[in-house]
Amino acid sequence: MKKESLHSRIVSVEQVTERERAAMFAIFTRHYDCVRFEKFISDLREKDCVLMLHNETGTICGFSTQKLLRVTVEGRPIRAVFSGDTIVDHAYWGEQELGRCWCRYVSAAYAEEADVPLYWFLISKGYRTYLYLPLFFERFYPNCHSPTPSLEQLVLDALAGAKFPADYDPERGVVAFAQSQGQLKPHLAEIPARRLRDPHVQFFLARNPGYHKGDELACLAEISPCNMKLFARRILAAAPILESHSLSGD
Repeated sequence: MKKESLHSRIVSVEQVTERERAAMFAIFTRHYDCVRFEKFISDLREKDCVLMLHNETGTICGFSTQKLLRVTVEGRPIRAVFSGDTIVDHAYWGEQELGRCWCRYVSAAYAEEADVPLYWFLISKGYRTYLYLPLFFERFYPNCHSPTPSLEQLVLDALAGAKFPADYDPERGVVAFAQSQGQLKPHLAEIPARRLRDPHVQFFLARNPGYHKGDELACLAEISPCNMKLFARRILAAAPILESHSLSGD
């Protein structure tokens, strides 16, 4: 039973200690199969920062790695926040501290270059991750209500193609690895009956039927005040400065 609230901090990858890396990987392996420490560390090193969750005793209880990407689409510069390995310990599912921390992170990214469009580029191998999109955004793609507009499709294809050139299938909109790079443990991949009635969950399952073996649905949402739900918009409007991390990416 959960007894403690969660706290969050944003740290650069260089500041993550060996002990913290080991703790992060331990959480990861409790929830995912087909993961290797060497690959986990390699993926971590190419990110910019980590959103770290810990309880009141200082124990790491979750994290999400982040990278700022840049592409050019039809001659226009585009920035995107890419969320990599992400997990919250099962005992804390339902807590919203990771969402609040992510909103603080992207608010600072948005404020740094408000004249350059900023998107969230998300790949999702679980419906829980996909449900962050309708929680935070008015418009996101792909979705169950409307087709993806041509510009957003171009941006999504450019980002997914650049990040996963050998594994992204633009026809399906899915990143499908030849060998699983991590998949939820079977008991965690099960979807409760009540969730199966959710049209967003139904859509996710239809578009990414291979989620249980690690396939990832490529998703996109513009990070801007006019596109964010009230909860996220309030945090975005504050545009705080990140602690100990520069958002300038490459």
